[in-house]
Amino acid sequence: MSSSIIYALVANDNNPTPLAEVSLAEGNFQLMALKILQKIKPNSSISYSYEDKYIFHYHNDSGFTYLCMTDAAFSNRAAYNFLFDLREKFQAKFGEEAQKAIGFSASKQFEDIMKQRMEFFNTDPNADKLKIVRQTLDKTRDVMIENIDKVLARGDKIELLVSKTAYMSDQAVTLRKTSTRVKRHMWWKNFKLSLIIIAILLVVIGFIVLLACGGFTFPNCS
Repeated sequence: MSSSIIYALVANDNNPTPLAEVSLAEGNFQLMALKILQKIKPNSSISYSYEDKYIFHYHNDSGFTYLCMTDAAFSNRAAYNFLFDLREKFQAKFGEEAQKAIGFSASKQFEDIMKQRMEFFNTDPNADKLKIVRQTLDKTRDVMIENIDKVLARGDKIELLVSKTAYMSDQAVTLRKTSTRVKRHMWWKNFKLSLIIIAILLVVIGFIVLLACGGFTFPNCS
């Protein structure tokens, strides 16, 4: 399965509920993201690794946190490029009004943009080569990758569940149902065609027999 950005959110430091979030898979990773939001350090960038399978990256700037979860194989530079890109898009969209936003208030206006940017960074091979200001590049060099256990309280264990195939499975079920209907339709069509052919053959054979036997009274075959 290819590496990608799986989940992303934007949150205000004054409210633990995300202003907007987008998920490209199903799972309980939102629980882990909320745990991280509670441990955010102002104006910092940190990455947390979960069992070498997934990484949570966040960048906090001017009272807002931009966070994403990726596969471990996904480029760290591309992940932070995405977060900085998200920050620029969010600030351009809301400006000073963002300071007044509360939980999920930006979802309708911003989640489509978030999803578009996630898909771009997931599919464009040059996503980790975008030109970013020098200050941003310097920040990414200083980012530490820590174990996710650092944000969990002692004895507080969250088993991260991620299912990228959920939507694909739904599509597969629909495809199977459609395929079954098509097969059933074709079977009936072929069955009816076979009946017609058999009927025609019987008529032809009957006609030949009538000709050979001299008519319906079969005088030549008596």
